[in-house]
Amino acid sequence: MYDYLIIGAGSAGCAIAHFLNKAGKSVAIIDRDGVASGASGAAGAFLSPLAGKKNPYNSFVNDSLTFSLDFYEKLSSESFIKKGVLRVADENFSKDSLNELENEYYSSQKLRTISSDFKDIEGFFYKEAAYINPSEILHKMIEGCDLYIKEIIELKYEDEIYSADGVKTKNIILTQGVSNSLVDSPYIGLSPIFGLRLDAKTTTKVPFNIHKSISISTNKKDNTIAIGATQQRHDSSEIFCNTSCDKCSFYVDDEKAQVEYLLNKANELIELKDLEVIKTYTGARSSIKSYFPVVGKLVDYNASLKKYPSIKNGTMIPKESLLYHPNIYIINALGSRGFVFAPYLAKILSQYLLENLEIPSEISTQKLFFKYARKKVA
Repeated sequence: MYDYLIIGAGSAGCAIAHFLNKAGKSVAIIDRDGVASGASGAAGAFLSPLAGKKNPYNSFVNDSLTFSLDFYEKLSSESFIKKGVLRVADENFSKDSLNELENEYYSSQKLRTISSDFKDIEGFFYKEAAYINPSEILHKMIEGCDLYIKEIIELKYEDEIYSADGVKTKNIILTQGVSNSLVDSPYIGLSPIFGLRLDAKTTTKVPFNIHKSISISTNKKDNTIAIGATQQRHDSSEIFCNTSCDKCSFYVDDEKAQVEYLLNKANELIELKDLEVIKTYTGARSSIKSYFPVVGKLVDYNASLKKYPSIKNGTMIPKESLLYHPNIYIINALGSRGFVFAPYLAKILSQYLLENLEIPSEISTQKLFFKYARKKVA
């Protein structure tokens, strides 16, 4: 019997496990393939600010970054490399937008004085950026928690206790990304995004992280580097995963082309001498249209609309009056910034669970519920 059972051992699941365990709660984690086996294991784990004029989303990203940089450094300094990032303008971020945050302009001449391997590029250098080792960090997070490697098909609920293949708990936290959800929540609207990372050997010394349309890490302690990108959505429809990424036809059929894309883009930024790809990692990252993550208690969509059908017409109902799945919570839709968001979201959810602190409206389950219900045709 556990206080909390977390389903999904990626960045979100391991982070909330860490915070609850540190608060003295008994915590178990279940994942069908183990820790960091999906999108989080494939993540580049580049931690960097979001440039551009200040708005609610990039403010949330950058607040998350500030918290998470401090969190990771204290958690595992040996898995944390903070050398900053060079951001190069592209079709998504112009030079003007990259210069919105505190940074230093690096001309091509200055970059060549740092390393003769830089190509003819220029950019802006942000000190508050880092790279972490995804697997090492996640295993460190869940020290003191129990881990079960098994696939859960359904949750059983009786006498206020949940059972997941024999593991019993009072509370469930779903952190499954785009895997098939165990609880119906159509209003969340998750979509998978293709993510790819490769680890490689090179004799080139990369002085700091570099980002344009793809990211290159500084050299890790074993002198390898990581190259990664969030490439594309699977398609325009909402689909969920029922297998691991290394067995998914989407990745198997497209991986070679994606690796070539990463290497070509990296070569536009810096010459990587004697490059040897060691391993590739693929993973489907979950996102929603607003790009905000989602956190909180799961609203029972059908029961709430049955009790308050006028919600579809725009009637305002206090969120406390909605009907919820008993003691089921969620952290999801972290998108391409999973390791930036995860500790910050875990702090928010743990404070909600343990101290009854409010969850910010922009990431709440209720916001998505009301928006979806009012758009849905009766």
